[in-house]
Amino acid sequence: MKRSCILTVAVSLLVLTAPLPGKAQPANEEANLISVLQSDKSLQKKDAACVLLKRIGTRKCVPVLEKLLADPALSHPARYALESMPGPEAENALRHALAKTSGSNEVGIIYTLGTRADPVAVPDLSKLLTSSDPVVAAAAAEVLGKMPGGEASAALESVWSASPDGAVHDAQRDALLACANRMLAGNEPSRALSIFQKLYDREKKGGVRLAAFRGIILASDKHGVDLMVEAIAGPDSPSQGAALQLASKLGGPDTTAALANLLSKLTVPMQIALLQSLAQRGDPSAQPAILPLLDSADSHVRLAAIAALGDLGDGLVAFPLARRAAASSGAERAAARQALADLHHGQVTEALLNAPADTAPEVQSELILALGERGDISAAPKLLDLARGQNELARSAALQGLAVLAGPAQIPDMIQLVVTANNDDLRSAAADALSSACQHIQSTNGRVDAAPLAQAVRAAPVEARVALLGVCSGISDPQIREAFRATGSDPDARVRDASVRALCETHDPELLPDLIKVATGTNENKFRILAIHGCVRLATQDENVKLPVDVKLATLESIIDTKLAAPEKRLVLAGLAGIQDRRALDLATPMLDDPAVRPEAAEAVVRIAGWMSKGRPQEAGAALKKVLALSVDPATRKSAENAYKKIQ
Repeated sequence: MKRSCILTVAVSLLVLTAPLPGKAQPANEEANLISVLQSDKSLQKKDAACVLLKRIGTRKCVPVLEKLLADPALSHPARYALESMPGPEAENALRHALAKTSGSNEVGIIYTLGTRADPVAVPDLSKLLTSSDPVVAAAAAEVLGKMPGGEASAALESVWSASPDGAVHDAQRDALLACANRMLAGNEPSRALSIFQKLYDREKKGGVRLAAFRGIILASDKHGVDLMVEAIAGPDSPSQGAALQLASKLGGPDTTAALANLLSKLTVPMQIALLQSLAQRGDPSAQPAILPLLDSADSHVRLAAIAALGDLGDGLVAFPLARRAAASSGAERAAARQALADLHHGQVTEALLNAPADTAPEVQSELILALGERGDISAAPKLLDLARGQNELARSAALQGLAVLAGPAQIPDMIQLVVTANNDDLRSAAADALSSACQHIQSTNGRVDAAPLAQAVRAAPVEARVALLGVCSGISDPQIREAFRATGSDPDARVRDASVRALCETHDPELLPDLIKVATGTNENKFRILAIHGCVRLATQDENVKLPVDVKLATLESIIDTKLAAPEKRLVLAGLAGIQDRRALDLATPMLDDPAVRPEAAEAVVRIAGWMSKGRPQEAGAALKKVLALSVDPATRKSAENAYKKIQ
C-alpha cells in the first residue's frame, strides 16, 4: 500500500510538472529536483523527483542519486533514475555503490548494471561471485551471463568448476550456457565449444547436458553431423535427445544423407522419431532410404514412413504408396491414401496415370482414387478411358474420380457411359458419377449444358433413360423441364415412373407447378406422398430456393384442399411450421381436430403463434389457448404455456 501511494504521488507530480507543448523547459528544473533530494522533504516527493530525473537528468544529478543508492527507502527510485541515464558517470555511481550496500539493495544494483550491459562493470561483478550472500552471488552470476566479451565467461568458469551444488552453482551454470550460446550466435564457435564441452562433461542434470550437447553439435561445424549421428545411434541419453531435436533443423544435404543412411540401423522407436525429423527437414533426397520402411514388420514404422513420404515424396513413390494402400486397411490405408493426395514433388499426375500394364487391379484402383482426391482436372480424359475398360475395380475408381474432376467437355462421354452400360450396377454407378459432375459444374459455372442429357432422356434405350432421369432432378434448365413433361406421359411405364420419381426430387422451382399437379391430381397413390414431400421441400425447406410467402402458402393450401391421409398431413404441417405468416396459422389450426395428427398440428401452431405474438397477439393467443385445451405431450404444452405467458 505504501509503495502504491508513492507511485500515485509520483505520477501526479509527473503530470503536474510536465512541460506544456511548445514551451521551453525551465533551465533550473533539474536543480530544483536535486534540491528536493537534498532536503528534508517527504519520501513521496523525493520518489517523484527521481521519476522526473529519469526523464531530464544529466550527470549533474548523479552524485546525489549515488548517495541515495545506500538508502533502503530510496535505493529503488535512485536506481530507476540511473538505469537509462547516458554517460559513464551513472555506471561509476552504480559500481561504487556495490561496496557500500548489501542485501536487496546490492542485488538491485547488480540487476541495474545488467540492464545497462556495460563491460566495465564485469570486474566488480566478478568479485561478487564468491559473496557470502548466496542471493548476491547468484544475481552476479546471472548478470555476468548477459555481459558481452570473454572476461565475464572466464570469471564464471573460474568459480563454477569448484562451487558446490546448490542455487549459486545453478546460476553460474545457467550463466555459462547463456555465454556459450551468445558466442555461438556471435560466430565464435571454438570458444563456445569449449564451454559446452565442459558443461556436458561435468554437469549431472539431464536437461543441462541436453542443452550442452546441442551446443556441441552446433559449434562443431561438419564434425557436428557425425556427433549427431553417433548420438542418435547410441544408447538412450540426454545427448540422444539433443541430437534428435537438431535432426530436423541442422541444414545441408550432407546432414540429410547421414541421417537417412542411419534409418535401417535403428531400433523401432528411434526409426519413428528419425522419420518424423526427416519429414520436418523437407529434403526429398531422403526418399530412397524411407521407401523400404513401407514394408517394415512394425505397423507404427510403416505409418511414420507413409507420413514422411507424403511430405517428401514425388511421382516415384506413388506406386509404392498405392501398393501399401491396397494391401492394408484401417488407419494405414487411410494414411497411404492421404499421402498419395499430398504428394507435391515432381510429376505426380503422370506417375499416377502411367501405371505399369501388369499393375494389380486393386493397386490401379488406389492410383485412380488418388487422382480424384488430388483434384487434377487434366486427369479426366484418362479417367474416361479407364471407365470404359473391363477392369471392374479400375472402372469404379475412375467413375469416383470423374464425379469430382469431370468438366463440361466430359459430360457427353459420361452420358454415353450410362447409355452403353451392360448391367444395372454399372449403369447406376455411371449415373451417380454423372449426377455429381453435373451438379459440381452447375454450382461452379452457374449452369451446365443440358442438351446432351435432355436428348438422351428422350432417345436412349429404356434402361438408360430411367437412370438418366435421376440425373435430371439435380439440374435447373428449360430443356430438362421439357424432358420431364415429355417423359411424364411416356408410353413405357418404367420411364413414366422414373420421371415422376425424379420430378419429386427436383431442385428446380420452375417445376413446382408440375409437382403440384402430381401431388393433387394423380390417380397413382404410390407417388402422392413423394410428390407432397417434394412440394413441401421445394416450397419451404430447400435453402437454394427462395419463393414468395404467397407461393409457399398457395402450394400447401392446394394440397390441403385434397383428401389427405395422416402421413400426408404431417408433411404439410412440417411445411406450415416454417412459414411466419397469419395464413399459415389459419391452415394449421383446423388440423388440431384430427387426433391422428394432433401432436404435429399442435407443434406447428405453437411455432407459428410464437412468431405472431408481437404483431397479432390476440389471434396468436386464441390459437395457443386451443392447444392448451387439448391433450398434448408435455413438451408441446410447456412451449405453448411459455408462448401464452409472453403474450399476456
